[in-house]
Amino acid sequence: MDTATRTRRIALFVGLIVSTAILGSQRPAPALQRPLTVHGATAAEERAIDWAIRRYHTAGLDGMPNLEVFLYRSDEGCNGGIGLYYSGRIDLCTKDASEPYQRKFALHEMAHAWTEANVDAEVLERFMDVRGIATWNDRSFDWKERGTEQVAEIITWGLGEGEIAPLLPEITDPETLARLYRLLTDLEPISPAA
Repeated sequence: MDTATRTRRIALFVGLIVSTAILGSQRPAPALQRPLTVHGATAAEERAIDWAIRRYHTAGLDGMPNLEVFLYRSDEGCNGGIGLYYSGRIDLCTKDASEPYQRKFALHEMAHAWTEANVDAEVLERFMDVRGIATWNDRSFDWKERGTEQVAEIITWGLGEGEIAPLLPEITDPETLARLYRLLTDLEPISPAA
């Protein structure tokens, strides 16, 4: 074997070793790096969304589906409300909200997405039985009386920093909130209020 052939083979061998080392050490992207597209956000709103998605990761609530988040300057984009979630799309109308409220609303709408992707029907039925809830998402019922909103508020409480109390009827004690959070997630809340 001549010197040129030997040099090419050595170079090929070294290249294969380096490629194997690089590719072999790659892992699938964590949930935090799943596609999250944000449209129309101010810098403060982007920080709130980033903070919210990181709270899910910190809490071990992986499995967030791909999301597109749209921010609006008026509540018309949210049907007169503050936020909406539907099938991978979040609409937020938090232009006048303080940073803690922007983060809370991002957590809340993401909770709908996370629940849809990760909580099975049996757990949701158990939750509704425990809470005495008659409907999952019948809009003829008050917002606080719907299962989907109570679940989102409890998950939001479990991930938040304790600055904003959940909007839930008849629940004020952290022990009950923590028990419901565990029922939904199988994990302990990371909220300091817990």
